[in-house]
Amino acid sequence: MSEFWSMKNEITLSDALKIIDSTDHNGRAIPFDISFRTLQRNSKTGGKLYEYKKVTKYVRAKSKNPNYLAIAQSSTKRKRNPNHFENRTRNVELQNGDIRTIHIRLIISINGQKVIY
Repeated sequence: MSEFWSMKNEITLSDALKIIDSTDHNGRAIPFDISFRTLQRNSKTGGKLYEYKKVTKYVRAKSKNPNYLAIAQSSTKRKRNPNHFENRTRNVELQNGDIRTIHIRLIISINGQKVIY
C-alpha cells in the first residue's frame, strides 16, 4: 500500500513543466506551489531550499506600440535573450510581484507532488 501511495504522489519533470506552462481559457498563467533548491556553482553543492505558494510562470507583456521593436533596438541598454529552453530555466512570478529564475533540474516538488527524473 505504501508503494502505491508514493507512486501517486510523484510526478515526472515533463508533467511538472506542463503544470508550470499551463494557462486558463483566457491565456493567463495558472498558479501553482513549488519547492526547489539553489545551486552553489563554486562548491557544486546544493544551496538553500525555497518553497513558494501560488506562483505563476512569468511572461513579459508585449508592447502595443507598433514601434516597439525599433525603440528596443535603438536603446543602448538591451536585454539578453534568456534562452530558457537551452539553459533549462524558467521565470516565475511570486505573489509579491518579484521575479525568480529557477533551474528546472533543481525542482523538488510541484503542488505537493515530488518531481522524479
